[in-house]
Amino acid sequence: MVWQTLLLVSSAAVAQNLSMFKMLSDSVYLADAKYRALNKYQKDATLFMDMVADTHPYYVKAERRAEWMAKKPALIEQCKSIETDEAFADALIAVLGPLHDKHTDVTTPKRLQEQKASARQEALSSGAGVADKAHIMRPHASHYDYQIFPDASICYLQFNKCEDAADFPFYNFLDKMFADMEAGGIKTLVVDVQYNSGGSSRLCDQLFMHLYPLDKMKFFTSYLRFSDLMAAYNPRMAEAKKKWESDGHKDELYMMPAPKIPANFQQPELYKGNVVFVMGKRTFSSAGMLLTNARDHHVGTIIGSTSTFSPSHYGEVLPFRLPNTEIIGSISTKYFARPDASAADERYLRPDVEIDLEDKDAAWSYILKKYGASSHHALVDSSGHNPGWLWEISGNGLQQKSYLFGTCHGEGHNFTREELLGVTSILLLSEITRFST
Repeated sequence: MVWQTLLLVSSAAVAQNLSMFKMLSDSVYLADAKYRALNKYQKDATLFMDMVADTHPYYVKAERRAEWMAKKPALIEQCKSIETDEAFADALIAVLGPLHDKHTDVTTPKRLQEQKASARQEALSSGAGVADKAHIMRPHASHYDYQIFPDASICYLQFNKCEDAADFPFYNFLDKMFADMEAGGIKTLVVDVQYNSGGSSRLCDQLFMHLYPLDKMKFFTSYLRFSDLMAAYNPRMAEAKKKWESDGHKDELYMMPAPKIPANFQQPELYKGNVVFVMGKRTFSSAGMLLTNARDHHVGTIIGSTSTFSPSHYGEVLPFRLPNTEIIGSISTKYFARPDASAADERYLRPDVEIDLEDKDAAWSYILKKYGASSHHALVDSSGHNPGWLWEISGNGLQQKSYLFGTCHGEGHNFTREELLGVTSILLLSEITRFST
């Protein structure tokens, strides 16, 4: 499952060092005879239910906590007959299901090892390796790489992991990529994140700053929930929790300060061409935030399949370990509200154009045909200023095809074919008759 893979990715050292997971304490129950009489699965189920109620942002409200804790008796009863850690993990996953938070999950060390072996086998069977121009959209082994197709005027960026490569930090990688694109006059950037399950959102921000001015950007709003588990990792959080609640905020999340742009920040030169994002079923977490930013700031086009993530979502996980079994897990501590508040309740991000990503070669052929050099035509005005592109527009409720002259950042005008033929201030560099309706 996607969320189990995420737990593996975010906790790669688990098999070597379980000490990184804070063990939940049962000290408050040790004097309770009823607790001592429970089997190990019932004990850990008790601790798990309490921890989720105290930690997860969704359960900050008293009525939601009450609904969650109402599930506890049935889970304790179910645990009477559970005999393996794997069956116990399945029971906990089932009770978490309605939460719709794939960052919050449980597993066992055995399953982690199996998932690692499965991931390796999947990489081998899919042909993951060096970039291959003949099969461009198959998974590459690198964190990120790009290829330029001059004839199509496309740069293809496969962005697989939000983590700096040891030998080539993403910031420097982007500088080189955009410099090569400018030198080649590349008109379309394809950002393929169909294999990207997340990591550091810093890398996504570095990419997005080349596509949208930072000083005009609306940021995700993040809300933190103070908890005992958080205090176990950082004792200062215990004092912050105490003060927050003493100030009358017991059932409220703490809104984190908005990001500030450093005084010495230098805005990278914005890419003015077309941008196409590829979203798949494995796109998640920070990569999902990149696509949500693109949607909410009207940057580019998203193609592929409907997301498995929610645009507004939970995250910033803490790992934990249950004391009586080998169950380990992670739980979200923050809620991230997307920039477009009017769409905050949307459960999924839907692509602008849905395409089948299972057939990689067919998907790449579609991109070449739809977004390659032959699919758009250059326009300039009569004075040689304000260069742009003529885009053929159809669908989305339009009664007839229309044509957009301008850049991909909305700096342009929509024309019907008849209106375009009557405009004398622009010079068409390709035959207008190629756009017959």
